[in-house]
Amino acid sequence: MKILCIIPAHNEAESLPALLVEIKRYGYDAVVIDDASTDDTAAVAQCEGVTVLSLNNNLGIGGGVQTGFIYAVRNGFDVAVQLDGDGQHNPYFIEQVVAPIMAGEADCVIGSRYIPQARDSEYYTPFPRRMGMIFSTGILMLFTSLIVHDTTSGFRALNRSAFSFFAENYPVDHPEAEALLLLHQEGFRIKEIPIKMRSRCQGQSLFTFLKAAMYPLRVCVGFFGLALKPSKRRSAK
Repeated sequence: MKILCIIPAHNEAESLPALLVEIKRYGYDAVVIDDASTDDTAAVAQCEGVTVLSLNNNLGIGGGVQTGFIYAVRNGFDVAVQLDGDGQHNPYFIEQVVAPIMAGEADCVIGSRYIPQARDSEYYTPFPRRMGMIFSTGILMLFTSLIVHDTTSGFRALNRSAFSFFAENYPVDHPEAEALLLLHQEGFRIKEIPIKMRSRCQGQSLFTFLKAAMYPLRVCVGFFGLALKPSKRRSAK
């Protein structure tokens, strides 16, 4: 199966080189979505021989990831693996994240830090981010009865059916939790597996205190908006 690593990146010139070297070492194809960076993100990715798609305007994580899904569809990939450009997602775990898809057990697999029996105790989650994750976990369970322990994880693998759907339908703002609601509504199978995260060594996180404070409101608006939309896959059948 052809596996593509999709790496959305905004001003990650310092973190990308080491990450891309690791991905190539494991033998995976990669595409970097340069989300209107003001540094050398595109240049350093090109120096590593990786395909770069540069966006003229900053679309945020949702627009960047969706661009990667469109690329995966057009280039015949079977599995798309989403990783953050800051290097916190270890490519070592790609094989484990992809395995349930290869076995036909899931359409979307989440690399999770917080599965109770296999929690990543070495990774420190800032309090505002942790509270946002707990909130989105609760609202997802309220809407779907699904229990997903790491709703904000950006380390995910999707089969062709799932990422083809997302190429046409993907949440724009804070998409991680909303994407899980959308997958559930459309009948896709979701699974979590444990991974370990690394601390950011280079660059600066885009997640600010203000964004953390606004996160619950944005998630609520997004969830209620999706809940009112009819299922596109089912209505097409």
